[in-house]
Amino acid sequence: MEPLDLENMNLTADAAAAVYPLCARWRAAPEGSVFHLANIFLFFGFMGGSGFYGLLYLFGFGTLGFFCSTLWAWSDSCTTDTFLWSFALFGACLGQVLLAAYRLRSVSFEKDFQELHSCMFKKLGVSLSHFGKIVACCDGLVHTIERDHCFAIEGKTAIDKLSVLLSGRVRVTVNGEFLHYIYPFQFLDSPEWDSLRPSEEGVFQVTLRADNPCRYVGWRRKKLYLLFAKHRYIAKIFALVVRNDIAEKLYSLNDKCQLGRAVGKMSSTPELHSLLYTTLPPFPPATLGVPALELNATSCEEWEQTHHLLFHLGSLSLLLGLVIPTTLGLHMILLRLLLMTGCGLFIVWATLYRCNLDVMVWNVVFLVVNFMHLFFLLYKRRPIKIDRELRPVYKRMFEPLHVQEALFQRLTGQFCTIQTVKKGQAYAAEDKTSVDERLSILLKGKMKVSYRGHFLHNIYTNSFIDSPEFRSTEMHRGEKFQVTIMAEENCKFLCWSRERLTYFLESSTFLNEVFRYLIGKDITNKLYSLNDPTLSDKAVKKMERQPSLCSQLSMTQMRNSMASSSDTDDVLNQILRGGSAGSSLQKSPGTRTSSKMKPIEEGMEDDVFEDSCRMSSTSTEEV
Repeated sequence: MEPLDLENMNLTADAAAAVYPLCARWRAAPEGSVFHLANIFLFFGFMGGSGFYGLLYLFGFGTLGFFCSTLWAWSDSCTTDTFLWSFALFGACLGQVLLAAYRLRSVSFEKDFQELHSCMFKKLGVSLSHFGKIVACCDGLVHTIERDHCFAIEGKTAIDKLSVLLSGRVRVTVNGEFLHYIYPFQFLDSPEWDSLRPSEEGVFQVTLRADNPCRYVGWRRKKLYLLFAKHRYIAKIFALVVRNDIAEKLYSLNDKCQLGRAVGKMSSTPELHSLLYTTLPPFPPATLGVPALELNATSCEEWEQTHHLLFHLGSLSLLLGLVIPTTLGLHMILLRLLLMTGCGLFIVWATLYRCNLDVMVWNVVFLVVNFMHLFFLLYKRRPIKIDRELRPVYKRMFEPLHVQEALFQRLTGQFCTIQTVKKGQAYAAEDKTSVDERLSILLKGKMKVSYRGHFLHNIYTNSFIDSPEFRSTEMHRGEKFQVTIMAEENCKFLCWSRERLTYFLESSTFLNEVFRYLIGKDITNKLYSLNDPTLSDKAVKKMERQPSLCSQLSMTQMRNSMASSSDTDDVLNQILRGGSAGSSLQKSPGTRTSSKMKPIEEGMEDDVFEDSCRMSSTSTEEV
């Protein structure tokens, strides 16, 4: 009997070292078509953006990609690791798609409300979730008015809601005299709404009659004010659209014979339909002269055990990235970071242990794509330095409307200047200065507006200086200022070249809408403050927050007095450019304090109308 060669039979050390051998050369056989189809889907998915629909796109293609990867892994008899991880990643992507689809379903609306969002709110950047709260406040109800029926009767109908016309046309009259028409997606009762405090009640001073069958949506005053108290952003949006609507109604009185005007373009998002066909390739035939079983046993000899730890860490990194809640603020950054980590681990694993060139190349591609997205996301979140003098304007006027700092910097950094006017100097001289050259916002100081030597009102910081002239001369160039604007203190203002500003706004629909509504609101604020001797400087400074302080200057009576004038155009020009017609207006006789509706707060009506509205504990308990 020969002695045992223990030295040759002891394979413990060699076996332990050969569990995960390093690659000596790449595998000769490429992966199948299903593997490459799966990676093509993943490539398209990783190209998705960071918005809601971008996430839906990413997870949709990710679901298809990991499903194909699961089918490919099932055909590999060497190990079940790839199959289990691919199936887990497929389940994570499918869950995110179902969740996104449910969220999309929960914020879908009927056709009328979809059109309302497209025409009035979408261009201002109001999301579907915020709009859903607005729709819920009116219980999702759409009301109808038959032809020749009245929405409101002069001196009788109570002002208890705010309404927007969805279809049809409404005629507005006072004492039987025609004022103007109201067209779809305009407010029916914005002047009446803005003329009352939350704690006041009143009646219409005009009659609103339907010229044809009409449909409208209405919000009850108390419910709407409660919504404003909970959501400051919604309050700011309503303050903007209501006061812009008032300004447009006053301008429309300049042409009573106009039968119609454009209601705005409605944008629609085309749907994406894709039909995907997946074909499983046949199993590769056995090599000539070698049984198929022997070939499979030979190729899998080194891979019958589980994959290396790097494979599992890479798969875990992908899974963690895909299950991060999409509502998290840094969701996209964390997702891209974890995807990059997973791809990096797969590259190391495929290069050192798997010896698979296909896996390595595809993961290099995924790593580059995700790095580019991560770099872009970090670039967008970089700190933007806004000039110290411009920061109050941004915080007060633009930030509440979700204008990003980068966009505001583009607006103010290229074609506008900060100019100064010393005390006693004129910004504009009556009948001399052209209105075509500029648009300005007062940054510091106070200016006085006068008409033929008669004081009209003051202009304070964070207000447009020449908004009435800008709006009234959009279609008629070459006109002169009809008022004199004089600096009462050393003033500093932000000045845009009108031509270059108009050109820039044409390239940004969102910013163009923001400017249009801000200018309309500023015009309405100036109308409220026209030559009202009952207002102190301190009170006028609070005009933006408390329009009810100017209830002596009722917007409804301003409209009615314009209609009763023998020369509507002359009165309109005087009012919009600082005329004296507003000085004779008195408080609406139909206004009285409500014994039922408790005031939400004195300052609520406009922040509703203000960002930092601080409600006292007493008024909160009353609500």
